[in-house]
Amino acid sequence: MKKTALIKKVILFAALCVSGISASYAQAIATVSKNQITENEVIQLMVSVDKSADQSKFDPSQLAPDFRSGQVSFGSSRSLVNGDYSVQSQWTVSIAPTKMGTLTIPSMNVAGEQTNPITIRVTKDATAPKSSDVIKVSGSLTKDELYEGETAQFDAKIAIFADIRRLKDPNIITPQGAGIEFSPIGESKQYQTVIDGLQATVVEQAFSVSASQAGKLSFDGLAFTGGLVQTDRYGRSTKLIPLNISPKQYQLTVLAKPADFTGTWLPTTDLKLGQQWLVDGKPLSDTTVEAGTAITRQITLMMADVPPEKLPKLDIDYPKSVRMYDEKPVIGKDSQGNSVMTIKQVIIPHTSGSVKLPAVSIQWWNSKTRQSETATLDSLTLTVTPSTHINEQKIETQTNAQPETIVKREVDHGFWPYTTLAFALLWLFTAIGWAVSRTKVKAINTSTNQKSIVIGNGSKALISALKENNTILAHQILADHYEQWNKQGIDVAAIKELITQLSQQQYARDTSNNSTKQIISNIEKKLSSTNRSSSTTPELERL
Repeated sequence: MKKTALIKKVILFAALCVSGISASYAQAIATVSKNQITENEVIQLMVSVDKSADQSKFDPSQLAPDFRSGQVSFGSSRSLVNGDYSVQSQWTVSIAPTKMGTLTIPSMNVAGEQTNPITIRVTKDATAPKSSDVIKVSGSLTKDELYEGETAQFDAKIAIFADIRRLKDPNIITPQGAGIEFSPIGESKQYQTVIDGLQATVVEQAFSVSASQAGKLSFDGLAFTGGLVQTDRYGRSTKLIPLNISPKQYQLTVLAKPADFTGTWLPTTDLKLGQQWLVDGKPLSDTTVEAGTAITRQITLMMADVPPEKLPKLDIDYPKSVRMYDEKPVIGKDSQGNSVMTIKQVIIPHTSGSVKLPAVSIQWWNSKTRQSETATLDSLTLTVTPSTHINEQKIETQTNAQPETIVKREVDHGFWPYTTLAFALLWLFTAIGWAVSRTKVKAINTSTNQKSIVIGNGSKALISALKENNTILAHQILADHYEQWNKQGIDVAAIKELITQLSQQQYARDTSNNSTKQIISNIEKKLSSTNRSSSTTPELERL
């Protein structure tokens, strides 16, 4: 027994010694897939160490500056063969040379162990394409001379003569320059085309260019950086071709605002103002209109080389004898790329007499002729006549005087005078009761009649707005007259709900013109009649 215990101790001691020796001799080994390559060729570097480690124990930055590296992959394995237990950690990374000649992968520290250095010979690749063969950039300015605050347009284009799926880390550098502001116009366009017989992917982007300081300025156009992954037809070698396109420089002359100029500074090559006067969607043919007529003034402003967000705001001061409702301006671009703003104003005169709707003028600087100009819209004088509709319900007080009844009776003596007096008193009380009842019925009828209303100015404007599909204006008119119509017994809440239905119907896919007309007809009925619930009382009393 003692011998057996001693043998076990000896074996355990020997095992510990062997494991200690193997641990102290753990090695880090580095290998490559190829050691003779051409420029830009990608090879695999594998680093392993005979012990347990994690991915962070290998830093690929040790390969710089002679090699650039990709993403590192890591794996570990454990094995037990014939009683021998081993652990291995392995890192794999793609690398490519940054220059030609004889390069060395240095000895690297991996999990506390040092790898062996590796010599790599890099030769020139005569078949490698140039960056300019793969990527071409271009650009053009609409004008190279402009005033402070004026805007030009720079149209940039990049053509890629390769499968864009093989591009690695592509980066398009947008135009930039000191003292110059660039803003993209809309979204970029990407499409496939053929250029000089070659298939190409083209990306286009327009930029607005403006400068806040005068002088001769310059800016850089588009630039590109990235790489192109190329594999030979047999898949035996992979190349990462760097793509670097330097930007082209453009010159820009910025002129200062003239010292003697007064007013709002608005420089552009072209500015146009136009207007239309409409009634019920048709041009206004007669300047004599009734009070309550809804007149639409449609103003169009067009400016060249100005982004839509920089179009000026038009402030028009209308006389107090009209109501004016503004719609939200519609801003966009025409087919020539000019910025266009359309403004609709609904004007409703409510006072009879002569009304002058003001002119509109915009002062601007013509950068072509280098002179100040003024664009003007003519005023319009209206002759407003009283509305043919009744604006106020006037009810004349009518007296239902009862015809005077004279009863002549012969006076007899005896008890007949007392009998006659009794009958006379009964008749008198009956007449008084009947008169009081008639007075109540008349008062209730008068109250009911006062609640009836005929379509007036505000109602007419509301119906006109609905017929023009202008539900926004209709809601504004309803809000203006809400309290007044509510007091007159009109069911304003029901009208509001009908207008909302009409507004929702405008955005529905299946819209019926008949249903629209029916809703407007229902609104007209509610405006021209009142809630008749109160009229039931006198009818019952008549019964």
